[in-house]
Amino acid sequence: MDIYIDLTEEQFEKVKNLDSSLGMWFWNMAVMIAPYDTGNLRRAITLNKNTSKIINIRYNLMQANYIKFLELGVGPVKKYKGFIQNQTRMAIVEELIFYLKTAQKPMFTQTPFVMLKSSQKPFGQEKRFLRQADMHTNAITSKARNKISMIRESQYRKENGIATSNFIGLKVDTQVLLSQRIKGSTKGISTLSRTYNEFKRLT
Repeated sequence: MDIYIDLTEEQFEKVKNLDSSLGMWFWNMAVMIAPYDTGNLRRAITLNKNTSKIINIRYNLMQANYIKFLELGVGPVKKYKGFIQNQTRMAIVEELIFYLKTAQKPMFTQTPFVMLKSSQKPFGQEKRFLRQADMHTNAITSKARNKISMIRESQYRKENGIATSNFIGLKVDTQVLLSQRIKGSTKGISTLSRTYNEFKRLT
């Protein structure tokens, strides 16, 4: 997507080097716009680069492989289709244009915060892994969803010959909402961890 913005020479001199607060604000925007259920998806959004020339926000599919299904509208959940391509990107573009025109730095520049909780809406594929780990299928924690995502994405990358790269950069701050823990929902986490570690060893 190409965007052309007319700036005076004076305006350009003020904004030619992006302020780091801009990257932090864009990162917060990406996290706030992302779908929220257990918080695992929002936790998977990282700020990989924030320099005077480049701001790079990444969505870690190893941590939340269902991001691609939600973004493409594939599967049972259709309402979030295009949440990155449309809502997030356009919201950031609007803020960027405002910054370039005014040189006003964002005020909200803290690390994004995500509350992690349990959900009573596991995906169909998640239920299969929950059963294999002898876990309840009527609930899922952010930790269990994270482990299942790691297993599924590892399988997908192995089948398609895609190398697994390490994600670097800043991560969101998180806290587990204790009152939302569902009895028995954490049972079997060690089984999911062993499944992932065994699969990782074989690849």
